[in-house]
Amino acid sequence: MNIFKIIRILTLSAILLSPAIYAQHNNIAMPGYMRITFPELKAQIHSEQDNLQKINLLKEADRELSEFSPYQQAEYWFLLGKSLETERLMSDARAAFTKGIDIYSSNNLSISSLLINLLHERARVSTNLDHQNSTSCEDREQALTYSRELKDPSLTAKSISYYAKCLQNEEHGIAKSLTLFDEAFDIAQNQQLDSSLKIIIFNQASTLYFRALIYDKAYEYNMLAYNLSRETTDTNSTYNMLLNAIHYSIALVDITLAKQHLTQLSQWHIRYPQFKGAQLKFYYLSAKVAQLEKNWPLSTSFLEEGLKEVHDSQNVSYVQATYELLSIAYFRVGEIEKSFNMLSLVETMFPDRKPIKKERLLIKGMMINNPTDIVNSAFELIDKERQLKNNFVKQTAIQSAKLFDENLNQLDNIILEQRLTIVTITTMFIVVILIVFLYLQIQRKKLAQHKHHLMDELLAKKNQLLSDVSHELSTPLTVLKLQVESLKDDLEEDVQASYDALDNKITDIEYLIDDIHQLAQSDVGALQLNVRPFELNIIFDLWEKELRQLVNKNKLTFEITKDFPCELMINLDQDRIKQIMTNLLSNCIKYTDKPGRVSILATTRSNTFYLSIEDSAPAVSDKDLNAIFERLYRVENSRSRETGGSGLGLAICKSLIELHNGTIHAEKSSLGGLKIVISLPL
Repeated sequence: MNIFKIIRILTLSAILLSPAIYAQHNNIAMPGYMRITFPELKAQIHSEQDNLQKINLLKEADRELSEFSPYQQAEYWFLLGKSLETERLMSDARAAFTKGIDIYSSNNLSISSLLINLLHERARVSTNLDHQNSTSCEDREQALTYSRELKDPSLTAKSISYYAKCLQNEEHGIAKSLTLFDEAFDIAQNQQLDSSLKIIIFNQASTLYFRALIYDKAYEYNMLAYNLSRETTDTNSTYNMLLNAIHYSIALVDITLAKQHLTQLSQWHIRYPQFKGAQLKFYYLSAKVAQLEKNWPLSTSFLEEGLKEVHDSQNVSYVQATYELLSIAYFRVGEIEKSFNMLSLVETMFPDRKPIKKERLLIKGMMINNPTDIVNSAFELIDKERQLKNNFVKQTAIQSAKLFDENLNQLDNIILEQRLTIVTITTMFIVVILIVFLYLQIQRKKLAQHKHHLMDELLAKKNQLLSDVSHELSTPLTVLKLQVESLKDDLEEDVQASYDALDNKITDIEYLIDDIHQLAQSDVGALQLNVRPFELNIIFDLWEKELRQLVNKNKLTFEITKDFPCELMINLDQDRIKQIMTNLLSNCIKYTDKPGRVSILATTRSNTFYLSIEDSAPAVSDKDLNAIFERLYRVENSRSRETGGSGLGLAICKSLIELHNGTIHAEKSSLGGLKIVISLPL
């Protein structure tokens, strides 16, 4: 027992034995005791976080109990019982709940939810003290009767869940329980039930499935209740469902799962030392798991440790079961004398209680050396096991027969409903077919119109493209023709200059044809990328010298800013990226007033490479910002003619960027001109 546990027990004992301690500690004079009303007391209890202080406040108010109304007195005992139950003082809690119930009886108070909850709580602590206690089922049956009289759906569902557990030991009990649970589930579906009520329904359903030997469903419902309960402050319910999880895992013979929950139980004992019987239950259940592994020596060791904890447990059934299981464990490891001695101790300690472990009867027969008793006990065990199975099959058959009778009674209605449904579905099907047919006709007409519109649009674009290309080719061809005629007629004084002009025009025509060819490849998906890894810093340093020279010789100031990690490797088409930058800088050189500025910013962020190129005046109007990426588009036709170019450079840049799965757009520059922004995923 740790020091924290000792201090808590001493504190609780002082509060229960001497309420004056709290008054003295808070400088309250006992002779002139201050009166308190019940609403004030309830407010203090609800605002108090420390459960021990709640018990102390309630004990102090015991002096004023005669001043409260009968209903308030009953509620007082309910509040005290709940606080005592939280501290695992089960006997004291049961006495408090009993006093509350007696007040209802002696004063003929009307049925209320308080009385129903008093009955539920008394049944719960009675079961915790002794699983064989029969009064708990009487309380639960009475609570269900009162709930139906009140016509309170939530209380009825709660009472059903508790009482259904009691029916399972009766003849046809499982069938009756299933019927009751149908009612509880109907209420749950039609009412907005809070989590605490869902916990009760799931928990009791798991118990029902366990009794019906359907262990997997029992475990499933228990874990639903357990997970909901962990989100509440009801540690008692959470604790009981954790114990059930271990029992059901053992029934499923899932040793790994059982050990997992045993670890949780061990941690629970450390976190909540007020659960005094938790350590005994841990050793007892660990012993059962060891038996599943056929490790009887380990099981014996666990049970011997458990005997050291029996004085802390208020649950008589677990204490008795520990002694009985240890007697069996001793027998299995061959320590017959210890087994007999332990069994004699059980007989002395629990003379009037039925055996929990049926093997106890066999060992007792051997102890008194009576083979007939041993055989009869074995026959009784076999008969009882057979009877349990027969009862389960019988109850299942009764339930199935009941459902079959109900189905027969509804058969005629179902057939009529089916015929009506068939007619309705057929009619709806015909209507749907007509609607779909009309919809398809409308869509077909819209599609034909859309195709016609696209054809007209494509034809217009084709004609425009042919016109633009013809116009682009006609200008240099006309100049070539005039130049050739001048040379032929010996009109040119500087023949070499004429040859140079002819060469330049032919080069312009070659550039235009190459640009058109590149765009055509992009349109048909034939344009390929040569993607390979390269170090961005090294390549940018090489490009910077060449690009700076290109810009500076055209009387423009060049600035470049880089912001990316050293030794950054990226996968792109190096030549295409340089082509894009060269095209964009060429545009800046052609369309920027001299002297002017050109600036490049290159950075990486969030696995993306960003590149922006901007220049100084003149600017581009808002309506032209998106159009400049169209083929053969010029912002100012006359000015563009003077600067030269095919009008396809930005269109090519856009196709190359999109081929890299990137984006490109234009915006106004802070330098006064145009800014092109590119983003490429790395």
